[in-house]
Formats: sequence, C-alpha cells, structure tokens
Amino acid sequence: MLLSVALLGIAPLAHADGLDDQKKDKQDQIAQTKTNIAKNQDAVDKAAAAVATSKNQLATAQADLAAKQQIVQAAKAQDQALAADLAVAQQVLADRQAELVTAQAAVVQGEANLAAQRDTIGLIAQETAQQNTTLLSLSMLLSGDFDTAKINNQAQWATTLFTASESAMEQLRSLQTQLVLAQTAAQQAQDAAAAAEADVQAKKDASAAHLAVTQQAQADAASAAQNVASKVAANQKAQADAQAALDQEEANLKQEQADLADIEAKIQAEIEAQKNQGTPDQQPPSSGTFFQRPVNGPVTSAYGWRIHPITGSRQFHSGVDFGVACGTPILAAADGVISQASWYGGYGNYTGINLGQIGGDYWSVGYGHQSKILVSVGQHVSRGQVIGLVGTTGMSTGCHLHFNVFKNGSTVNGLPLVS
Repeated sequence: MLLSVALLGIAPLAHADGLDDQKKDKQDQIAQTKTNIAKNQDAVDKAAAAVATSKNQLATAQADLAAKQQIVQAAKAQDQALAADLAVAQQVLADRQAELVTAQAAVVQGEANLAAQRDTIGLIAQETAQQNTTLLSLSMLLSGDFDTAKINNQAQWATTLFTASESAMEQLRSLQTQLVLAQTAAQQAQDAAAAAEADVQAKKDASAAHLAVTQQAQADAASAAQNVASKVAANQKAQADAQAALDQEEANLKQEQADLADIEAKIQAEIEAQKNQGTPDQQPPSSGTFFQRPVNGPVTSAYGWRIHPITGSRQFHSGVDFGVACGTPILAAADGVISQASWYGGYGNYTGINLGQIGGDYWSVGYGHQSKILVSVGQHVSRGQVIGLVGTTGMSTGCHLHFNVFKNGSTVNGLPLVS
C-alpha cells in the first residue's frame, strides 16, 4: 500500500497530510479552548453565585448590625436612666449616712446624760443618808431637846430631799428611754444606710453588665459585617477575573474557529486535487475490525456529549476513553504515517497517525495522555505496532487512553470501528 502511494507521488498527499495536521491542530486547540471556556464559564457562574450569596449575607449582617446599634442606643438611654437612679440612690445613701451620724451622736450624748444623772442620784442618796431627818427628829424627842422650830426645819429639809430624789429618778428614767430610742434610731439608720449602699452597688453592677453586653453585641455585629464585606470584595474580584478569562477564551475560540474553517477549506481543496489526480484508494479490511483496537480495556467515557470530569460542565467529548493501567502498550490503528508526536495541550503526550484514503474517505487517528511516545513524526507504522504507552498526562483524572478518529477531517465515534 505504501509502495503504491510512493509510485503515484507523495507530494500531494504530504501536502494534504500537512493540512490535516493543521486542521487537527486547530481542532485540538478549539477543543481545548472550549474546555477552557466551559471551565471559565463555570468559574464565572460559581463566582457570581458566591457574590450573590455573600451579598445576601452582607445584607443580613448589616441589618443585624443596625439592630444591634439600635439596641446599644436603647441601652445607652437606659444607662442614663440607671445613672439618674444611681444618683438618687447615692443621695439617699448620703442622707442615711448623715442620719446615722446624727443618731450615733444622740446615742453617745444619751449615754453621757444617763451617766451624769446617775452621778447626780448617787450624790442625792449620799446626802440623804448623811442627813436622815427622821432619825434626827426622833433623837431630838428622845433627848428632851424639844424645839418646835427646829423640828419644822428638819421636816422641811427631809421633804425637799425626798422631792429632789424623786425628780432625779424620773429624769433618769426619761434619759434611759431616750437612750433606747436613740440606739434604735441609730440601728435603723445603719440598716437603711447599708440597704442604700447595696442598692447603689446593684444599680452600678446592672448598668455595667447591660452596657457590656450591648457593646459586645455591637462589636460582634460590626466584625461579622466586616468579614462578609471582605468576602463580597474577594468574590467580586474572583468573578471579574473569571469573566476576563472567559472573554479571552471566547475571543481565542472565535479566532481558532476561523482558522479551522480556513484549514477545512484547504483540506477540501486538496481532497478534490487528489481525486482529480487519481490517488489510489485503500480497501478496508475484509475481516475483523475496521481499525485495530488501541488497547484491551473497558470504555470509561464514550464519544459525544458528557459532563467533563474536571470542569464539571457539559461538553462534547471528541474521542473514546479506555480505562487501562499506565504503561500499557498502545497499538496503531492501521498502516500510516506519524503526523504528530509531542505534547499537545490538554491531550498531554499525543500521537497522530495519517492513514490516507480508505474506502473512499480520508482517515486519521490520535492517541492522548500517553506516559511515553515511542515514534516520531514522518515515521511509517503498521497496523498493531506499539507506538506509545498509556499514561495520565495533560488534562486527565487518571491512567487512561483518549482515542480520536477523524473521517475526512472531522471527528467521528471510533468505538464501532474498533469493536
């Protein structure tokens, strides 16, 4: 087959291969750009959702802050009222303390008065004992020294002493009563002063506690609002960055799609030229599969629309993924020429094979995410030949082989061709 192609001239096919390579390059670029767009769009959507959520959180935090500030204002007004009550209580305390001082002074004075009165009564008792007129009168009668004037004088003196003694006793009893009342008043004043002092302290404690709680609530609300505002700013920046990246990727996609359209037009022109030159057509295999299955492993991701395993967005999968261990040998689909053997963006290590015209159509295949490439560009390979080893390079979530099939320059589902 290769000899027939060589005899007919390789230049047109080589030129077509070059265009195919360019087209495949652009297709891969577009696929990668679409992946980037989907990823960036997803990032934009997530960032927008985060901004909306954080804005709602900020609104809630700001409302909470406003409520807390109103509480603090009310608390301050209440504190002013408590301060007024405290001033009244402190004045009451001062009054009670003054009353206590007065009462205690009255007790001291009462005790002094009582002691003085007792001294007075003691003197009267002593004087009475020294001048007992009753005995004196009896002595005068018994002695015969009887003088009416003297007797009257002595009786008058005894009456005076008795009256003075009774008056002193009455005054003593009165002073004792006053002292008890003064002591009671002093105790009451002391109790009132203690109660007033306790009331003042309670009001101070209540005022301090109430203000501390409301000030802490205000501080917490302000901190929460500041934190949410920071999140909003960060999310807005992330959204802006994601949008900028998305805009750039979309611009890249437009350019790549324009390049692809140009390449496809050139490929079609080359195909027409080869048809006019009578380029030989290879016959499809008479038995077995159309192409050699690249690896013996299960399909982990089919051709067509899918949820991308990395970006999480819905994207078109341009090939078939086979799940096999890293290092598994990769087999060539058919006889052909290596058109690509290098790193290729999201495909990682990538090998492309130009298979030429088979059954009237122009075919090529590609193998992505290899751990190692075992061929080079321009090399002729045969069906079933080992061209590389399975890996997980590029945009990959694990060891597997991404297998692309191109028919007339467009990707098709390669699974039916190798099953």
